[in-house]
Amino acid sequence: MTKQFARKFALSQLSDPKPEWWKELLLRLKPAGEELSSNGLRLAVRENYLNFYHKGQAIAKVAFNRDKTLYSEQHVKYVFEGVNTQKYVRLTGSDPSLINPEKPENSAQYLGGKTLEDWIKRSKDHNGDEKTFVENVAAANSNVIDMEMGLPGSGYRIDLVSLERHEDGASLVFWEAKLTTDKRCRTNSEEPEVLEQLARYREFLTDRDHQGELHKAYIIACQVLVKITELAGKSVAPIIKDVATGHLPLTIDCEPRLLIYNNEEDKQNSWSRHEKKLREHYVTMQVMTDSTDYKLQSGKP
Repeated sequence: MTKQFARKFALSQLSDPKPEWWKELLLRLKPAGEELSSNGLRLAVRENYLNFYHKGQAIAKVAFNRDKTLYSEQHVKYVFEGVNTQKYVRLTGSDPSLINPEKPENSAQYLGGKTLEDWIKRSKDHNGDEKTFVENVAAANSNVIDMEMGLPGSGYRIDLVSLERHEDGASLVFWEAKLTTDKRCRTNSEEPEVLEQLARYREFLTDRDHQGELHKAYIIACQVLVKITELAGKSVAPIIKDVATGHLPLTIDCEPRLLIYNNEEDKQNSWSRHEKKLREHYVTMQVMTDSTDYKLQSGKP
């Protein structure tokens, strides 16, 4: 049986004193709609944990262990320079120990903000153009509430989830981000590969059971975003607060949208004919360039 889609985090278990690393994460938290800065972090709510991202790289995964102690996991490649396995390093509570899973004798200590900034700096070695594009969109749109949304039972991830206000309330809108150089958007045949990807998303979004799960999950996600952002001394967009409180009824836009970045300086791109092909297949699409302001269009782009 496929796992249900959920978003939640046990806010009631956050107790004093808070670990130093938790305070440092909140200090760098940037709500959607604000510029990220060189060491800023975006927050995404998951099922029983939080992800803190810098330009699409997951810097910290925060959750509670069985003893209800707050912990943070980070990829070993960010914590120990030159190590590149698929393992993680954990900080538990206020214990500053960082154990190298490859060489325990070369372990380290969490030394406050400087340590966290080192992790963020190392993450920049793994930045890609698409993730940078997604970050630019998040910085320009205060109504973004999720990124890297995983579909249960599959390896698919929808890049961005936003809220869109309409006269009857607010809608969840799902965006798949692509560069015009991505071969999945380009084809000399009838069917660009991205059409199959969008069809899988559409199948998930139109399923009645999934719609119920999404509705519940993202109201909770908005509530958690409001609370964590307040703990950081900041605030989210009014639309997020209104969904969190139930002031705005939430509905789901079942048609996934394609968000395209077109580098106008690439004269060899020949994007226009590929865009025409996608539009002939009635893809709901918005194309952005460096001359645009990265604002998501409301309604059907």
